[in-house]
Amino acid sequence: MSRLVWNELTPKDRYVVRMKRPLSFAELGYVTQLYLPIIGSDSFSLYMLLVHEVQEESGAAVESTHRNLMLISGHSLDRLLSARERLEALGLLTVRRRENLQRDYFYEYLVKPPLTPHEFFADYVLSLMLLNKVENIRYLQLRQKYADPLGAALDQEYTITDNITKDFHEVFQSLKPSELEVHRGSEREHFLSDLEKRYPAAPMEAAFEPSVDHPLSLSSLRHYLPDNAKADQVFSRDGVELLYKLHHFYQLDSWGLGQELRDWTLYRPDGSLDSEILRKRLIQRYTDGKLSRTLPKPIPGEEEWGPGQLPEAGSEMFVRICRQLSPLILLEKVVGGRVSKVFLERAETLVFHDGMTSEVVNALLLHTLSSMQMELPKAYLETIRDSWKAKRIATVDEAVRQILDRAEQKAQHVEKTKTSKASKETPLRRNGRAVLQDKLPASVEWQLSQEREPRPQQEAPNQVKTIEDDPELKKMLESLRKRKKGV
Repeated sequence: MSRLVWNELTPKDRYVVRMKRPLSFAELGYVTQLYLPIIGSDSFSLYMLLVHEVQEESGAAVESTHRNLMLISGHSLDRLLSARERLEALGLLTVRRRENLQRDYFYEYLVKPPLTPHEFFADYVLSLMLLNKVENIRYLQLRQKYADPLGAALDQEYTITDNITKDFHEVFQSLKPSELEVHRGSEREHFLSDLEKRYPAAPMEAAFEPSVDHPLSLSSLRHYLPDNAKADQVFSRDGVELLYKLHHFYQLDSWGLGQELRDWTLYRPDGSLDSEILRKRLIQRYTDGKLSRTLPKPIPGEEEWGPGQLPEAGSEMFVRICRQLSPLILLEKVVGGRVSKVFLERAETLVFHDGMTSEVVNALLLHTLSSMQMELPKAYLETIRDSWKAKRIATVDEAVRQILDRAEQKAQHVEKTKTSKASKETPLRRNGRAVLQDKLPASVEWQLSQEREPRPQQEAPNQVKTIEDDPELKKMLESLRKRKKGV
């Protein structure tokens, strides 16, 4: 199906160019050396044209029409639109369409700086796209061109650093508060206010950090679907929820997930996506190391935990990583690399089969690893899972309360057990060694108990009342006493 460009853009549509911040000569070189092979000459020339339409000294916006762009570049409208979209995809341009009350459209092109070479080569997708375009020899030359061996050697050899930079108030100590006061209604206030209205500065940002977004875009995923897939079936409510879960769990961007959705065997006869087959496919692809993923940025303080050291339940770090990391990323951090298929399947089942939220799954995994010596036994995991599902645990805060309550109950049980053992009678000891005590015969025990009971006074004096009165029992008692004394 051909694209109707005139429904999206017309030559008479006006546009204005802004810049996020001024571009340096070196950054223009980055676009030439690193981006040009990927975006092509049409996009490169359009980027340079837009950059130089902005007034360099002030960053002020310039208005024009797309017809002028067509005349200057010599490109047709559809070719111009394709070149613009490639700039958008690589994070070099942001396009906004403004509209007034008269339904008049105005396009705003926000030109953004490129990534630095360090950031560019750290991006898995961009670096491989460049390598595929320029091949090994040119790619090696670019890496050498933007390498910093001296800086790397300095970081390795001189590891102790001390920041001795002076701040503003250390240098400008003589600055008085009166010099910075602007009184309301004064001539100076009117002067500054008038300038703000008549000559507003261009909204550029000195601290802007360029980046390429690789989020999950449903519109881009449509282009990856095979002919036997029906988009309305794939992107149903349940289907979209599944795709976003897979995106978060495996850290897949639109390109990575789109490569998996290309396979026509994933779809049923009615054109819908078979979620079970897709899940099994992703598990196997991860196990084989063939899954294209975009790893998240490190969490502040993440170096404080890892293999052999887990965050304490209820701590700030525990809650933070449960909320921000996917269960798979958490397990990879725990084991220090790619996890086994068993670990992956157990975490995946909790999310996709049992329907637990990612933050609760993270709390359950950390609790199990901590309690079971860095293992994930299935029986223990399912016991806690069933308990939490029955209690409708849906947030990490609720999960932490369950963990702490369980730990408190266990501690009370241990203390009660210790107290019970301590209260039992300790064995008789001589010279540090326990002395075995023979149990008295039942007849002797009974006779002794009878002696402890009060006797009625009307009993006859000549009746046998004690062991001393019975020669046989007296002899047996004396023999037992001698054995206790070790005689």
